[in-house]
Amino acid sequence: MKVLLVTNVNIASNPRCHKEVMALTNAGHQVSVLKFNTNNWSVSFEKEIEANYPGVNWIKLPDKSQNLFIWVVASIVQLYSKYFVRAGIRTAKNIACYLDKRSYMLNRKLRQITTQYDLVIAHNPGTFWPVSNYALKKHVKYAIDVEDYHPGEYQDVHTERCMRMLMQQTLNNAVYVSCASPLIAQHTAKDIGTADKVHTINNVFPKTLQPLFKNRETTVDSLRLVWFSQYIGLDRGLDDIIEAMNVLHDFSITLTLIGYANDTVQQMINEQLKNKKHNIVIKSAMPEKELLEEVSLHDVGLALEKSPNLNRRLCLTNKLFTYLLCGNAIIASDTEAQKTFLSQYTGVGKVYNSGDITQLAALLSDFYNNQETLYKYRSASYTLASATMNWDIEQHKFLALVSKAGE
Repeated sequence: MKVLLVTNVNIASNPRCHKEVMALTNAGHQVSVLKFNTNNWSVSFEKEIEANYPGVNWIKLPDKSQNLFIWVVASIVQLYSKYFVRAGIRTAKNIACYLDKRSYMLNRKLRQITTQYDLVIAHNPGTFWPVSNYALKKHVKYAIDVEDYHPGEYQDVHTERCMRMLMQQTLNNAVYVSCASPLIAQHTAKDIGTADKVHTINNVFPKTLQPLFKNRETTVDSLRLVWFSQYIGLDRGLDDIIEAMNVLHDFSITLTLIGYANDTVQQMINEQLKNKKHNIVIKSAMPEKELLEEVSLHDVGLALEKSPNLNRRLCLTNKLFTYLLCGNAIIASDTEAQKTFLSQYTGVGKVYNSGDITQLAALLSDFYNNQETLYKYRSASYTLASATMNWDIEQHKFLALVSKAGE
């Protein structure tokens, strides 16, 4: 099959799209990817990904520095689209261009494509309308990877309604819709009025990326914690863990944070840590394989999702599955999705009530004071990822959907 994947960012910033490229090429499909060039932290990672897939046709849209004119035009279209939406003309096109100016650019590029594809797969809301519009005009089947519950990302009711309307107008004609957690799938199915085409594909990783399990010494004098994201910020639950470190004096803790943090953020983080017994290490974002190796050197992986919106309560982030792959015990905040996951897969992690510093500190103490328990949790995480929670198995769900779409 000839498959076109479309994203409104680059592949380094869209791990799910990256894994789909991997699965499709390994299965022998002819793959093209329409994506954006970016001029940020991900440039070197993007070049590495492209080099790993020489058979993929990379179709690139420029960043602002490469073509300012098209970005200005897209901004003007966005302003007009906002006016139309406010005036009640809420077509999929108007909503899409209002919510993301890249929708206009993607639609413009898709009109120029002459290759006839068997399936087009959209990633991220900015691609939903351009892909559905292209596919319906070209009489091509299309699918949408919703991943997150996007209506639940917004605080204002107007934008939430617009996103829900966009999804309703574009998802119903898709041959399948994929989501990153069972709860997101439930909410998405309810919004579009059918559960038959909505499927969960977890944000797991290939077994080939699993580092060797790291045994620890029997006697240790510290606990090693790790947290990562593209961007580091205290609003991601890090304030909880730092406050817990401030009240613990019986043993030392090293907290490693991986991701981009400007000087102001780094200063704020270091100033919040008052207890000099502990240490915070901030490391820059790194390639996937290097990241996994780094994470595997730690005892406990932190999934500290707060609940500022509904999507955060429903999602299972790639952090959770990274910690499993790397053999970390997990400490997770009490979002609905994380509580459900850790109750289903017992013995790999513990849940605390977000904001409860005393409870979080107690969990850290328990892991430090019970090294045998810590080892069992770490071993159970590693085994779960190796046995079931990996892309080698999960990709079969995805490839089955693609095969069915091609019938």
